[in-house]
Amino acid sequence: MYPETSLAPQLIAAKKRRQRWLIAGAFCVVAALALAFVSKPIYRAAKGWRARQLAGQAEALTAQEKWPDASAKAGAAYKLMPGEPAAIRAVARLQNATGNAAAAIPFWKELEGAKAVSDADRRRYAEDLFHVGLLPEAEQELNRLLGGAAPDAAALRLAARMSAARRNYEQGMEFARRAQRLDPQNMEGQLLLGLLQFDAPGSQEKEAGLRALMQVAQDRGRSGLEAIEYLGHKDGLPGDELQKLIPLLKENAVATETQKLMALDWEIRLQPAQREALLDRKSAECRAAADAAGQGSFGVWLNAHREFARALQVIPLAEALKRKDLLLVHLDALAGMKSWKEIGEILDRKGVPLDEVYVELFLARCAMELGQVSKSELHWRRAHLGAAPSPEQMWVVGSYAEKIGETREAELAYKSLTASAKTARPAYEALLRMAEKKGDTVALRGILREMRGRWPNDTAVENDYTYLTLLGGQEVSAGLKSAERLVAQSPQSLPHRTTLALAYHRLAQPARALAVYDGLEIPWERTAPAHRAVHAAVLGANGKTSEARAEARALRPESLRPEERELIAAWL
Repeated sequence: MYPETSLAPQLIAAKKRRQRWLIAGAFCVVAALALAFVSKPIYRAAKGWRARQLAGQAEALTAQEKWPDASAKAGAAYKLMPGEPAAIRAVARLQNATGNAAAAIPFWKELEGAKAVSDADRRRYAEDLFHVGLLPEAEQELNRLLGGAAPDAAALRLAARMSAARRNYEQGMEFARRAQRLDPQNMEGQLLLGLLQFDAPGSQEKEAGLRALMQVAQDRGRSGLEAIEYLGHKDGLPGDELQKLIPLLKENAVATETQKLMALDWEIRLQPAQREALLDRKSAECRAAADAAGQGSFGVWLNAHREFARALQVIPLAEALKRKDLLLVHLDALAGMKSWKEIGEILDRKGVPLDEVYVELFLARCAMELGQVSKSELHWRRAHLGAAPSPEQMWVVGSYAEKIGETREAELAYKSLTASAKTARPAYEALLRMAEKKGDTVALRGILREMRGRWPNDTAVENDYTYLTLLGGQEVSAGLKSAERLVAQSPQSLPHRTTLALAYHRLAQPARALAVYDGLEIPWERTAPAHRAVHAAVLGANGKTSEARAEARALRPESLRPEERELIAAWL
């Protein structure tokens, strides 16, 4: 046994150690509680900082047009902190810059809800609304900018474009001139003013517009290219002016090889007797350059102009077998010459640089042209099956089938593409185009009904569906309500007014149908045949017989649907 006095120092030390542990434990608990209290704000602040950093990087990449990298950064910023204004702005500006106006609009609205919209944001928001056809909403946003102390040149240029959309060229030119006074060196502004002047009704303005556009055409960038293309496609452009555009197009720094080939079109137009010599010269230039991309572009041009034999000279088989794009041009030329047996022999070779889908498409065409129906159907089925995993290849199947008149195969391809959100809209547009060509109003209505279900807020789809439904004399009461709502949203829209006038016409309310056009200055000679047909029917129903006959007789019957021809039958 140890004496009692020998334990006292040890007990005292142990007691002190327990006290230190208790104090340390208490401190840890307090520290943990304090950290828990402040950690969420700290974590949120850190996330916000990182999101803003990513958003800044996304905007810099967007400015450099590095789209994939910008998309990755903007998406990461938004995913990290969806409510951060900088992240929302980065996504919206990326969509705006890449032309995805419909995708940008929800983000602009979200940014506006966060009360973080700058003037530059609002202008882009208005621009995107304008591009998707929501003109009243676009004008509402733009008016907030124009109502400020000093709207910038970009906002004024947008105002000019919106005025032109309303056919108010005088106001559009005034906005464009104001923009130029603020930013006189801006090529986009010079181009816009020139376009507005050239499209204005007065001859003096048109001459001023031509001079302005010819000046802009000398720019070697995008504005110059747009001016050149616009003027080059205008009927009635004086030959000496067209001649000036040819070297400007060839020297434009951003023009593609395909665009530069328009210069060859213009040279042939101005010197038709020199066609062969011009083609010989271009063929020699192309062969000497040994540029595969240039060869391909020229080969496509030659096929489009039915110069199939020359296309085969520019891209001989030995060259074509080295590259997929050149082989496709070579095969197209052979198809134009109906050399189906030769196409089959080429495709039977080993190592042909074509995806299986392309091979099946050409074999389907060959079999069809040789009268081998069951064999052709087999190759079409294989083409569809092979393209199924790839929307890009399925689009090739649809567009090729449409090009050669295989309507059923094209429709099958496009219908399969409507299942994907990425390809649904262009696929539906393709189906509409094909139904329009066939004059199948019932099919058109069915496609538009599906589209209306997919895009319920798309006023253009809603209006087209309502118009065709009324044209067939169906759902008239519902059509009237829809048309009234659309006109209330866009009172200056002639398509919407036409639909409303047709609704009143179907309800045998001629005075109200005619009143639909009140307040509009409409250049009827420049409007679509459908609008003029409805207007003629409304005039006739109101006893304006001579005006109705003049309007109806100005229309070519083949430009109208059967139901539209029926509308004006009494006035022919």
